[in-house]
Amino acid sequence: MATFDAVPDGEEFPVSATLFVTFRRCPQQALARLRGIYPSPSRASFRGALAHRLIARHLEQGPIAPADLDRVCREETGANLNGQLAAVGLKPSEFRAVVAEVGELYTRFATLPQDRAVATEVSFDADVGGGITLRGRVDAVFEDEHGSRIVDWKTGRELGEDVDAQLGFYALGWRHVHGSAPIAMDAVSLSTGERRRIEPTERSMIRIEHDIATMVSALRAALHAESDLERTAGPHCRWCPVLDTCAEGSAAMELLD
Repeated sequence: MATFDAVPDGEEFPVSATLFVTFRRCPQQALARLRGIYPSPSRASFRGALAHRLIARHLEQGPIAPADLDRVCREETGANLNGQLAAVGLKPSEFRAVVAEVGELYTRFATLPQDRAVATEVSFDADVGGGITLRGRVDAVFEDEHGSRIVDWKTGRELGEDVDAQLGFYALGWRHVHGSAPIAMDAVSLSTGERRRIEPTERSMIRIEHDIATMVSALRAALHAESDLERTAGPHCRWCPVLDTCAEGSAAMELLD
């Protein structure tokens, strides 16, 4: 297994799946995250976080009755998402609309065939050497006689082209922490029912390690030189926190709009 020994020394920072996927879309946007420039909290991000809390509660405690959905949403928000709710600044009527949307997502989730999870919302920190720490959180872990299977629930309208890279990152981090990769990684869209599965292999793990090492080297060099990286425009520019200073992204938004 690769050990990232090709990465030069430099500033240490945790590498998350979000950073990895963002770099693949646009290196400059990933660099902006390391400089403390993040997308603003949004209604969609709050809705996704609340939906994930309901799913975790279902897997841990059992199904939630339709009559209890509103109460459970408020309990989970108060216990885990108050800060995010305040940052988004939803009005009471907007919050009720989000609860209704989350209820629809949960209802779709509850109809899916599923085994009982052995763990939910499992975080990992994997020190892989070279000052690199892989950090992430997987939604649910299922186990059978063949090994572990990890599922990532998606609340957006489609799975998107970044799903395979995200699942590969999670598989690599899991292997470094637990000694072996999951036998399968699934991404499931609660909006469409679409399912994407990857089965990690030694070759795929080496490729992901190489891609992470390349990313870390580029980001460290840019941070050290106080320089910028390549900007890649596309639909992802819509949520970019540095869009107002990016000619490429602004041009892409004009075309898309």
